Amino acid sequence: MALPIGLTSKHRWSFHRVGGIFQAQLTTVEDLEALADLDPKLWVALSCPVNDLEIDRETLAFIDFNDDQRVRIEEMLTAVRWTLDRLAKPESLFEGGHLPLDAISTEDAEGAALLASAKQILENVGAPEATAISVPQAADTSRIFGKSRLNGDGVIAQDATDDAEAKALIGEIMDCLDPATDRSGAPGITAAKKATFFSQLAAHEAWWAAGEEASSQSADVFPLGESTPEGFAALRAVEKKIDDYFARCRLAAFDPRAEAPLNHDVSLYGKIADADFSSHRSEVEALPLAKVEASRALPLEDGLNPEWSQRMAAFTDGVLTPLWEESLAVLSEEAWTAVKERFASYRKWRSEKPDTKVEKLKIGRVRELLASKASSKVDTLLAEDEALAPRMKAITSVEKLARFHRDLIHVLSSFVNFSDFYAEDRPAVFQAGSLFLDGRECRLCLRVSDPAKHAVLGTLSRAFVAYCECRRKDSPKTFYIAVVFTAGDAANLIVGRNGVFRDLDEKLWDATIVRIIENPIGVREAFFMPYVRIGRFVGMQLEKWAVSRDKEMQKQMETGVESVGSAADGSEGKKGALGIGSMAGMLAAAGIALGAIGAGLASFFTTLKSLAWWEFPLAVLGLMLAVSLPSVLLAWLKIRKRTLAPLLDANGWAVNGRTLISLRLGRLLTMRAQLPLEARLRSDERSGARPWIWALLGLAILASVAGWAFVLLP
Repeated sequence: MALPIGLTSKHRWSFHRVGGIFQAQLTTVEDLEALADLDPKLWVALSCPVNDLEIDRETLAFIDFNDDQRVRIEEMLTAVRWTLDRLAKPESLFEGGHLPLDAISTEDAEGAALLASAKQILENVGAPEATAISVPQAADTSRIFGKSRLNGDGVIAQDATDDAEAKALIGEIMDCLDPATDRSGAPGITAAKKATFFSQLAAHEAWWAAGEEASSQSADVFPLGESTPEGFAALRAVEKKIDDYFARCRLAAFDPRAEAPLNHDVSLYGKIADADFSSHRSEVEALPLAKVEASRALPLEDGLNPEWSQRMAAFTDGVLTPLWEESLAVLSEEAWTAVKERFASYRKWRSEKPDTKVEKLKIGRVRELLASKASSKVDTLLAEDEALAPRMKAITSVEKLARFHRDLIHVLSSFVNFSDFYAEDRPAVFQAGSLFLDGRECRLCLRVSDPAKHAVLGTLSRAFVAYCECRRKDSPKTFYIAVVFTAGDAANLIVGRNGVFRDLDEKLWDATIVRIIENPIGVREAFFMPYVRIGRFVGMQLEKWAVSRDKEMQKQMETGVESVGSAADGSEGKKGALGIGSMAGMLAAAGIALGAIGAGLASFFTTLKSLAWWEFPLAVLGLMLAVSLPSVLLAWLKIRKRTLAPLLDANGWAVNGRTLISLRLGRLLTMRAQLPLEARLRSDERSGARPWIWALLGLAILASVAGWAFVLLP
């Protein structure tokens, strides 16, 4: 097929118009090589998500080189170009499957290393004589590297060595600087983290040494020795609260009238009396540390605010007891001032502390690490891992090439064009499986994360879409699918109906319809829909009439006894007169209605008398068309515009064209139940048609003949 007018290309492309758009065909290596020159407006899709597609996610992850969870045109072109450069026989891409070793190009150093790595992988997995490598073989890192945790990714885990000293160091680096993650998912460290760790150790030790030097000159920088940092932290946790307490006591000593307000209004306790005190209470925490009295010492045991008891206990045990070398029951304001003065030099020295994350290590351990050989042991591990990097890169390239050899054409067939979807030989990457429900097999099923959100755009597809929740007893998670019904009718498709979903791994899931987008499914359904609606309306009206008559009769029965006894007080005559008047009015109204109906029937039969016998069936046919044609026309207009694009757009795709779903394709996407050719049927069902259909058809013919005879015969 020729290119659209105005479009030029160095490569002679072949296009196939299907789904309402021109789709470029990828059938030769030359097509792949010229893909970069193909106008993006002629790609069916501009981007697609990495998730919720029926293809190996790792393959899409290799294509998604910027790791933003989306595949775009430039990433697809990069994958195609890299694959063509790595293959000596790129035509094997169209066959897919395992990667033949003789298809790998060795014209450059990278290709030669890739082939050598592929052979090494096959030898490691126990297939040294194999002439092709599969994706599972290339991705089996546990067998490729054996039991070694060194994999050339620059990350060393704790179990990469049996040396206890090196293990401890790796653990402390991860604890202080947060771990990196190696290729296998295990936490570990990198050379950069290790260098940062020891740099911070050196800075921390130098700062501490400066404090020790100042302390040796009577500055008393470390009043608690090595425990000074922990003691200072305990002091800082309660310092403001203790200052607040003594300030309140001084104010109460200045004016006794301030004592009551400073202890807070007792009405607070009434407000919180019914609260749950088993958890933290901010109202209680805001109260003074202890009861405020003039010049009172702070109690350290009884009488403390319960929200501060733990912090005060840590302060007492970590600071006061070591400083006084005895347990204190109360803390005076003078003693509190002395405690703060003891930490004045440490506070000044601490303000000069370098910003590091190794402070959690005691200075003794810091100096031990700086003097130990553990650093050199870890350096050795990092060097060994770095030496594996080229080999690991080649192994990664083997896996990447094996995945692209197997999947790239399949991905392109659902990106550059939708040939897999329209060719019907295998499902496209967005088709999740098949739903069996209501005697039909629906093959157009898409995974969706949120049916309500998806339905906003899904409505624009003009297709009948049923959203189903899928679940299994042996699976803790459920998922949703959007199922497109393209054949049959919607009479039995309602929320709550159950079916079975079969995914591409042949696993069966219970499926329940949870949401529906209603649109015409077929022209046949649209033809009979007006009669179905008329039948439903008549049935509803009859039901309403029957219910109302039943209620009226019940009411008459309940009041019957009262009517019989009403003659005793002279009211019978009045009611009887009223009843006769009402009855007369009803009969008059009925006469008028019957007269109108009779006039209408007379006019109808008069019209029929003017028809010839051969015109009578045409009149019936015309009446049927007048009733059904608008519904059929509307359904046909919607069905011919039924499109896949909004359903994919709602899943995060960027689709370029309309991608229509034709009537023929619709019949293939939704298969109705059919009896096997070799099946045996009972004699009374051998005709294949339902008896009631023939009965209705016979009654319709008899009614037509009888009506014609009634009109034409004298």
